[in-house]
Amino acid sequence: METIIVHCGAGTLRDMGGRKAAVIDSVEAGYAVLERGGSALDAAIQATIILEDSPYSNAGRGSGLNLEGEVEMDASIMTDDLRCGAVACIKNIRNPIIVARYVMEETDHVILAGKGAQRFAKILGIKRYNPITARSKELYNKFLKKVKQGKGTQYFPHLPDYIKHYNADTVGAIAMDCKGRIAVTNSTAGIMLKLPGRVGDTPVFGAGLFADRAGGVSATGHGEGIIRLCLSKVAVDSMKTNTAQQSVSYAIRKAKKHKIRCGLIAIDRRGRIGSAHTVDAMPTAYITKGTLTYKE
Repeated sequence: METIIVHCGAGTLRDMGGRKAAVIDSVEAGYAVLERGGSALDAAIQATIILEDSPYSNAGRGSGLNLEGEVEMDASIMTDDLRCGAVACIKNIRNPIIVARYVMEETDHVILAGKGAQRFAKILGIKRYNPITARSKELYNKFLKKVKQGKGTQYFPHLPDYIKHYNADTVGAIAMDCKGRIAVTNSTAGIMLKLPGRVGDTPVFGAGLFADRAGGVSATGHGEGIIRLCLSKVAVDSMKTNTAQQSVSYAIRKAKKHKIRCGLIAIDRRGRIGSAHTVDAMPTAYITKGTLTYKE
């Protein structure tokens, strides 16, 4: 049964109009691939590209800047037969998810990072692209000013208190095709003003995403917390005996115990949808049995 679900990050109610439009465009583009008989992999990739190109996400174009004013992005993909690929701390790329796919399909590796990932993209002929926008630069300058005032946050105690104004906005997609195959994708630039070289949960399989014969899960939110709980693997393991919704709800209860700001989306082996979060909003859209649903 063709099914797809996407999210545009777990966080606050900021920019909800733009984020809603982004997830709807994304899920419709991914579902169109499935309707044509395309694979779950192609559908999830297409949906993620739409989100990476949106100025309302923190992935690809418009990504948030690190402490040195640069964009370092992570992206990953995994299928239910345990194939996977990821890039971490890659720069000057419009669509990191494309490079992650090539890592999975064209190399003997699972993750390429930093300069190695950059060189790999160049070998593939992927054009150099500056993802910094006027909007992301404005946010960077605003929050850097607070850093210099000595303010801190719940994530980074020595950085400014910007969480109430700015979301992590990792993007993710999960698709199931007509053959019952499942693919999961994630893409992000991570938390704004992170230390250079910081890698969050997005390219960490079992944390930011996971897929096997039981189903697939994509996570978003505070990466360090998600990594510590291996949150996506927790939810997928639960799907061996429970529905997608029961499984993400179970994982989110664990996250709440540890006060982790996060969200999860899922598709189980029977094509059932699941989503849950611990924050104010997680713009999410899914299409199942031809019907589109949006939720926050």
